[in-house]
Amino acid sequence: MSFTKTIFEENIINNVQKINTNTINDNDITPLLDAIDNTITIMEKLTEIDQEISGLWNEITSDVIASVNSATAGFYRQAIITLRSILELGCMSFYYLDHKIEYHLFKTHDAKADKYVSTLIRDYDFFTTNYIHASYPSIKDVQKENNSVSNYLNNIYKQLSDVVHGRFKTLTKQQSLKIQYDKEQFQFYINKLTTVIGIFAAMYILKNNGTDDNKLIDLANNTGVVTL
Repeated sequence: MSFTKTIFEENIINNVQKINTNTINDNDITPLLDAIDNTITIMEKLTEIDQEISGLWNEITSDVIASVNSATAGFYRQAIITLRSILELGCMSFYYLDHKIEYHLFKTHDAKADKYVSTLIRDYDFFTTNYIHASYPSIKDVQKENNSVSNYLNNIYKQLSDVVHGRFKTLTKQQSLKIQYDKEQFQFYINKLTTVIGIFAAMYILKNNGTDDNKLIDLANNTGVVTL
């Protein structure tokens, strides 16, 4: 079958519209809207701290919206692939807050974007207990266990990477090419989205020694890695 404009409209565009309708009617999408709102809140708060580096959060926010849009349209695997990019960019932004020279090289001299989450934790002790202690001295009183944040980041990153690298159990089109609504996959996506935004909230609070935003505090606590 050769794709034509009519076939594309009937099999892709119209089908996606139906999936969007089914998704909205069959689910509470409040978690998606909250994720977008909380992402914007973190972006705005980081802008007050460092306007230059917070520019990365324009990209992150755009990617969150794109990821949500993919999920509501039935492109669940693509939505989660975007989530890994969001996690990487978010972690890079927090890393660059402490590494202005590296950010200058990244921005001005097009340095490699090689600060993967696993690399940051392995090579820079990124968001380990000792790392957090520099900005949040009482971390040992609020963390679930030693290195709870970095361990959580590693775990999320591995889960999302399984999808990116096509581990068989994460594939969604083994049986059919048809794009269709799948409530179970959509709920799985919501879980991963709230996990990523939740750990961002925790990282923001721990990096900046607190916040007066109760929604971010609740979001951070819901990850289970800290009790604030």
